[in-house]
Amino acid sequence: MKNQQIKTLLFIAMSFTLLTSCDEGGDPKAGGTTTEKFAGDWHIIVLDSDGVPLTNYGLFTTYNAASNDENFWIDDDDKTFELKTKVQVNDFNNLTFSATNSEELYLGDNVNITNGKILKNAAHSFAGHVVDSIYFEVEYVDDPGTIYKLAGHRRTGFLEDEL
Repeated sequence: MKNQQIKTLLFIAMSFTLLTSCDEGGDPKAGGTTTEKFAGDWHIIVLDSDGVPLTNYGLFTTYNAASNDENFWIDDDDKTFELKTKVQVNDFNNLTFSATNSEELYLGDNVNITNGKILKNAAHSFAGHVVDSIYFEVEYVDDPGTIYKLAGHRRTGFLEDEL
C-alpha cells in the first residue's frame, strides 16, 4: 500500500511540474533596444580645442534611456571627465548624435554635445584589434566657447586591451 501512495504522490508532483512550467508562447528572443547600435563601453581621451590631451584614456559607457526611444546616455561613471548626460540620435544609419542644453548629472550644469559620431571598424584597440571609434565635442553651457573633444574606441573586453 505504501508503495502505491509513493507512486501516486510522484505522479501528482510530476503532473504539477509539467503543468506549471509550460511555455507562454511568443518570440523567445528578447530583442534589442532602439539605440543598441550606440551602446557599449569606450576607452575615451579628452582633448582641448587644440587637440592637447587633458586626461588619460578613461572608460565611458553609452546605454539606452529607459524611454527606449532615440535617446541614450553617455556616462564616465564620474571618473574621467564628470560627464553623464542624455543625447539624441540624429541619424540611425550614419550613427550620429547630439544634445542641446542637456542636463549633466555629475556637475549639475547643462551641456551641448555636437559632432557626435560612431564609425564602424574605424579604429584599433590598444592591442591592435579593429573596433568602432567614437567622437563628440562637449561645451558646458556655463563656459560658452570652451570646446572639449572626446575621442576613443570601443572596448573589446580582451585583457590585452584593458588599461
